[in-house]
This record gives sequence, C-alpha cells and structure tokens, in this order.
Amino acid sequence: MSDLEVKVSNDDRHPVIKATDIYFKPKFFEKSGRIYEWLGVKPFKKLVMGTVGKAFRYTGMNNSSGTYFVGKGYEKDVSAYETLARINEAIHMPFAILSGTGLVLSIAEGNKSGIIGASVGVLLNIYCTMLQRYNRARAYKILEKGGER
Repeated sequence: MSDLEVKVSNDDRHPVIKATDIYFKPKFFEKSGRIYEWLGVKPFKKLVMGTVGKAFRYTGMNNSSGTYFVGKGYEKDVSAYETLARINEAIHMPFAILSGTGLVLSIAEGNKSGIIGASVGVLLNIYCTMLQRYNRARAYKILEKGGER
C-alpha cells in the first residue's frame, strides 16, 4: 500500500465519502494516462484550455486550485484539484448518460437533429469525464511523491 493510500485509509471522512475512492481512485490501466492519450484527451485538453481555461487565466483564477488549474502545485493545491476533478466527473458522467438516453430515443424516433444534438452531448461529456480521470491520475502521481511535481 502506498503512502497516499495509507493517508486515505486513515482519514476521518464519512464512510460513504471514503467508499467513493473505490470508483475515483485511478485503476491500473489509467495510471500511466496512455489509454486516455490514445483516445484523444490531450487535443481535447488543449481545446478546453485554449477557450474556457484562457478565460479563467484572464480573470486571475489560475493562481489557485480549481477546475482548470492546480494553483502553485503544493500538496494542498493538488489535493484540492483532485477533489474538484471528482466533483466535475460526478457532474459530467450523469449528463453523458442522459445524453446517451436521448441519443437512443432520437435514433428510435428517427429524429436527425436529436441524434446530432445528443451525439454532441455524449461526446462532450464523455471527453470531459475522461479528462477528469486523466488529470486525477496525474494528481495521484504528484501526491504519491509527497506533493512534488
């Protein structure tokens, strides 16, 4: 068990919250990030950072941990970023499922505009989810090193 896993297992969080670690902890095939890179997460990340991220940078929000930035890179910043990645994933995954349901219904009805809209919703939310998982695996690597980049 790594030092990070010992810290997590010895924390005083509510058991339900701790149980979410089973889902959110990067799996063995995610740790390197290669699967997400192969699926195109890096170009998607560039697109997001070139649009929404640029707006956040303009407002000065890149100096603190948040959805798009890790802050100064200290352990507490990386930990806060990891928590926000969980929240973002918990938002995007249900929307991906809802969009997928809409896609299936639109296909069944033959609704072409619904198919296009739902397809965009599925892709956008799946890629946002994959980006959060990719970034969380990177955050775990940093936290396992004791907060050093």
